[in-house]
Amino acid sequence: MKKTIFVVALSIAGFIAVWRFEPGPVHNTAVAAQAPPSVAAPSTAPAPPSASSTPDSANATVTTQGTPESSSYGVVQVQVTFTGSRMVAVTLLQAPDDGRALTALPRLQEEAIKAQSADIDTVTGATETSESYKTSLQAAIDARGSR
Repeated sequence: MKKTIFVVALSIAGFIAVWRFEPGPVHNTAVAAQAPPSVAAPSTAPAPPSASSTPDSANATVTTQGTPESSSYGVVQVQVTFTGSRMVAVTLLQAPDDGRALTALPRLQEEAIKAQSADIDTVTGATETSESYKTSLQAAIDARGSR
């Protein structure tokens, strides 16, 4: 009986520690597209786009910003870099610096690159932040279309 009480008390203490855990700040704010696994990456860096390239050229690099979207947890704003019509990087310009957003935002960035659109799933537990992220992302994508 004494062992049971001890085990239950330790289990409760462990549960409380996990429940109160808050992740640290996000250090990686940009997620770049990766080459498919079946394609080997070139050993040399690609040449930067020439100065004569225009936004209408097929391989031009264009960066657009989404609108700042606020929720009760903070403001989210993204910047999207396109090469041609492909989304190659999503960078956070503004983001909440605590709470569940810290784990949700990197997941949302990865999903946006994979989906190549703002049609991505909301992260459970960070619904408001996810919705703000998706709205800002869609504004950046729409801004690309208006150029």
